[in-house]
Amino acid sequence: MSADPAAQTEGDGARIVVRFAAAVAVGALGGALFAGLHTPLPWVLGSMAASAVASIAGLPVAAGPATRRPMAAVIGVVLGSSFHPGLAGLVREWWLPLLLLPVFLTIAAVLCVTWFRRVAGFDPAPAYFAGMPGGIAEMVLMGGERGADERTVGLIHAARIFLVVFALPFIIRHLHESAKAPPLAVTAPEVWPDASLLLWGGGSWIVGLALGRALRLPAWHLMGPLAVSAALHLSGLTDFRVPAWLLSAAQVGLGATIGCRFGGLTLPIFTRIIALAAGSTLILLGVTFAFALTIGQLTGLDFSLLALAYSPGGLAEMSMVALSLALEPGVVVIHHLARVVFVLVAAPLAFRPEIQR
Repeated sequence: MSADPAAQTEGDGARIVVRFAAAVAVGALGGALFAGLHTPLPWVLGSMAASAVASIAGLPVAAGPATRRPMAAVIGVVLGSSFHPGLAGLVREWWLPLLLLPVFLTIAAVLCVTWFRRVAGFDPAPAYFAGMPGGIAEMVLMGGERGADERTVGLIHAARIFLVVFALPFIIRHLHESAKAPPLAVTAPEVWPDASLLLWGGGSWIVGLALGRALRLPAWHLMGPLAVSAALHLSGLTDFRVPAWLLSAAQVGLGATIGCRFGGLTLPIFTRIIALAAGSTLILLGVTFAFALTIGQLTGLDFSLLALAYSPGGLAEMSMVALSLALEPGVVVIHHLARVVFVLVAAPLAFRPEIQR
């Protein structure tokens, strides 16, 4: 007699939850270690590093969409709370970086696709979608539809985000004095959420998830709560802030999610993926810093913020770096949203496998 499918599904779900709880526990230990070392963004970086090591070592840790979404939604609420009525005027000063963003993305994409095609020896489809500076989910989906190996594309992008998130906070903190300002103060209650947070923050989380899914937004579990929280703060209806402990918990979950993407890899395969991703990451960071330096000299805009706005990391990760370095995360969010939209529209239109052979 075959097993009950419902019971099997419940068992699989329970195993995922248990493994994610283990990943969060490992990540929390890594975060505490990095916090003790006074690294930038310690709860993300420490959790990410510890979970990656545990995954490669074969420990029972894992993260999936069901466990990832609540953490991403909290991050979305946090990022939305960084918006304020004065942000519109600030963004108007950033017209040149936004105007040049497609130029930056085109140059970065051409160089990275060439890297994966000529140096890594990838076939046209995986080289193209591994080299696109877009989100993991979108590039895996598009690449799979056009014959690329989804695991290869996904791992390359996961490794790129891993390397960028790990390296960029240290680089920026040492390159630019303004990035050495103390972290943004958390004005919300440090022990337990107050009524304002429960009402407005909880509402942003619940309504944002429902709205993001209904509208089929890219990364809806992040973008929905971010949009609702941002709208509330831009309108001046509320100025709630998320407690430090809840923010740290969400960062641990985010780091564990990134680290667990390397589960099931052998050390030689992991080393090769990291090496190939490191090459493309160096290319991307080189182009990023070149644009940030040039635009900064032309406009007087903050170099660190320009680097984060153009950086080849994920929207949530780079915005959290900005938040941790007392920079303006709203500007980073807007630029990365523009990047995602541009790549989503342009990447499939520009794909010509016969040209890349």
